[in-house]
Amino acid sequence: MLLNTSDEAFRINPYTRWLYDHPAYLLPRPTPEQLRARRAERPAGGLRVELGSGSGNFLLELAQAYPGEHVVGFELRYKRLVKSARKFEKLGLTNVWALREPAEQFPGYFGPGSVDALYINFPDPWPKASQWKKRMVNPELLERIETALKPGGCFHLKTDHSGYFLHVLHIVHRSGRWTIRFFSNDLKRNHPPGPKLESEFERMFSAQRKPVFYLCVEKSAC
Repeated sequence: MLLNTSDEAFRINPYTRWLYDHPAYLLPRPTPEQLRARRAERPAGGLRVELGSGSGNFLLELAQAYPGEHVVGFELRYKRLVKSARKFEKLGLTNVWALREPAEQFPGYFGPGSVDALYINFPDPWPKASQWKKRMVNPELLERIETALKPGGCFHLKTDHSGYFLHVLHIVHRSGRWTIRFFSNDLKRNHPPGPKLESEFERMFSAQRKPVFYLCVEKSAC
């Protein structure tokens, strides 16, 4: 029997068949209730969230650096999700989950003032002026991040694109409700105190000797 390449089944991403192989780490069709149940099984003292978690390197390092906290990543691409779950499983981590969910939907999973830290690493820069409206970080998302964070909680951004970095700085300054805790035009030369956590893209850009821009801003206590 010949395969008909026009059939929908033929075009399905092959990684979809592995989405359900890692139930302890990967939620293919998540709901807030499902995540709450998972987190209730493993009580923790804090919550860290990454939007656009890619293949899970940064999530993995977060989970290892903060074993007493919950770590949750939002990612849409099947292959990256499966790769993430395999890494977590191999190391036997017990405090990390990857959700197949658009980053913009994250507020529905956490109550106001419940997140200790939120990370966005190397979002698509959409460099052309006509594309700026597609950028992930915009005033609306920043407001959602502020609502989700605890007073004193931090939003962390890394990017290799100077224009995007300035774009986010502008939004932060216009908001007037954030305090800049750390600012770096090149993480290799000027790194914040604490654990050095790297995503896949950060390692790639560092190997290419490209500067990585970093911003850490803290939510106002009032």
